[in-house]
Amino acid sequence: MLTSINNGLKKSIQKAGIGREMEAFQICEFWEKTIEVIFTKEIAEKSQAIKYKNGTLTVAVLSSVLAQEFKFKEKEIKEEINKEIRYNAVRKIRFEM
Repeated sequence: MLTSINNGLKKSIQKAGIGREMEAFQICEFWEKTIEVIFTKEIAEKSQAIKYKNGTLTVAVLSSVLAQEFKFKEKEIKEEINKEIRYNAVRKIRFEM
């Protein structure tokens, strides 16, 4: 029963044309949780995922030093986010200041 409701909901979302927007929102939400796990909550608060499109997650950061730290851990960050959403959605992370 629950599976049929879940499938019906997915079809309705796709039909309404908001599937990509929901996916982008979900991926951006996972950014903060992932950074809290890999770094700390204080570090996570100094960055914010602002956009996801075509496999690229764009993240605003407060400094170039922070962007560099994230770049060093980019592979781990992508793996963690993709594990949460259960497929390889994030292929690249772009940092903006």
